[in-house]
Amino acid sequence: MSDHSGFVASLRAERETFHALCEILQSEQACLVNSDVDGLLQLVPVKSEKVDALVALAQRRVDHLEAVGLSSGQDGMADWLAAQSSGQRAELTQVWQDLVRFAADARSLNDINGKLITSRLSHNQEALAALHLSARAQNIYGPDGQASVVPAHRQLGRA
Repeated sequence: MSDHSGFVASLRAERETFHALCEILQSEQACLVNSDVDGLLQLVPVKSEKVDALVALAQRRVDHLEAVGLSSGQDGMADWLAAQSSGQRAELTQVWQDLVRFAADARSLNDINGKLITSRLSHNQEALAALHLSARAQNIYGPDGQASVVPAHRQLGRA
């Protein structure tokens, strides 16, 4: 994609998609805090869709910058922005800055959500281990669901 208007539209779409991803990650965080598993399950496909869209939009950006002879990273975008007419440069710079800010926000939210997930998982594993240990210590039921209580050994007729 080497046309200017298509590239600008793609940058705007990437910015809006990152913004939408941030909102999804905030919702995910609320679900994690509130232990809302159903809410999390509803967010998974929406989040995946946004991430897939971002991958495609980032690839379009890289392809365009390379097609016009620029590097594909921050320096390439800075050079591309510098080459824009002064009338468009301010607006496009703002679009790019918003995009970069939303990407950083998404990364931060995702890190926090990852820590929440790790914390929940650790807590659940500890609870399961405690239950498993308790059940084994009591040894009330065997793996087949049958009572496995072993009678106490007493000798009859002794005081």
